[in-house]
Amino acid sequence: SSSIITTIKYKVRRFGDMSNLHGVGYVFSMSNIPYFKRFFWLIILCICCFGAWEILKSSLYILSTGAGSYVVETNNLEWNTPFPGVTVCKHTDMEAVKQYLKKYNISTNATKFFHEVSFWDLKYCTSCTICKLNDSCVEDFTSAIPEIRQGCSQLFTECKFGGSDFNCCDKFQPIETEFGSCYVFNSALLSNASLLTVNRTIGLPDLVFHVRKVVAVRIHAPRDIVSGGMLNILQVQSVPLVTEMDVMLRAEPTINDESVTTLSEASRDCLLDDERPPYPDWPFGYYTRSACILYCRALAQMSRCNCTHHFLAKIDSIVHFAKEKCACPMACEETVYDAIHVFSRRVSTTMTEQQRLGTMIKVRFTNLPSLRVRRLAITTPLKLVVDMGGIGGVFFGASLLSVIELIYLLCIRRS
Repeated sequence: SSSIITTIKYKVRRFGDMSNLHGVGYVFSMSNIPYFKRFFWLIILCICCFGAWEILKSSLYILSTGAGSYVVETNNLEWNTPFPGVTVCKHTDMEAVKQYLKKYNISTNATKFFHEVSFWDLKYCTSCTICKLNDSCVEDFTSAIPEIRQGCSQLFTECKFGGSDFNCCDKFQPIETEFGSCYVFNSALLSNASLLTVNRTIGLPDLVFHVRKVVAVRIHAPRDIVSGGMLNILQVQSVPLVTEMDVMLRAEPTINDESVTTLSEASRDCLLDDERPPYPDWPFGYYTRSACILYCRALAQMSRCNCTHHFLAKIDSIVHFAKEKCACPMACEETVYDAIHVFSRRVSTTMTEQQRLGTMIKVRFTNLPSLRVRRLAITTPLKLVVDMGGIGGVFFGASLLSVIELIYLLCIRRS
């Protein structure tokens, strides 16, 4: 054991003589250096170690907590901004209900029942009504809903995008929502969808469509699915006949820096495109906050009533949920749309030929976005290595070669 101690002492002192680290030679050298000088440099080295640790500790803390930050970008010349998704749902049609009852010789006592099961409305859930089976209500009502709500060709009359006509039912594709079967334009949720974007080359095309029924319109990000809990930027529940509505929008995109992928989900407080929330029965093949809100609404219905609204049952087996606490983080990449101006004019006098096509709704951007938010990590493992190199250089004059030298002198060199 004494020989080992002697060897260690020799190597340490040899390291003191050969090392290029500042101050180390004064403390560990085998040369005849006064004890006062050795003690002075030992204190200096201890102070440097303390200072280096305090700074490094803050870098390690930031890395362990995975703090994120945001920067605003203005280099907007090459940006592609997705045109918003536009979902159109038939809002209410008592006349269609009456025609259905007359066609199938069903009692008019069931008028209210068929209207409520065919068209979603929040107020329908505020009270319970006892009905008489096969008189004021029926048991199998799901087959009646598609016929009462009618199809795409009976809802739309004319559609244009960027001034070019298109077949409404080719671009407004059916989608199941909490409001029932609706029609969505420019949705990323449909496998055959090709998203429309705007940029400096394309310009600012507008979407114009005409409908012949009272409709509910929701404007949202292409990856979103509408629900009763979604923010309605138009602030109107329905668009009555015959109306001319002009919606002017502003887009606020948020994108990720590559460094964000190094952060944990809890640290960045958002979910990436390929991630899923920690729910064992998540019914969707993707994640958006709107889908999570829909999940939570279904979860609340299951918890309270042990069932869900019949429209929800059609959405990817959404009824098969575990009864857990529900939380909806933001998606890491998303585009938020705000309505800058919504002009709405009810046509009540003599209508022009164009107005006879029904309600006209125009959706357009006021301008291309000039700002974009980039989410990034404050620190990464690579930044930590850079910090360690800077700390070593400032306090000890060290570098990677100094570390190799330390290993060589203490572990490899024998004499």
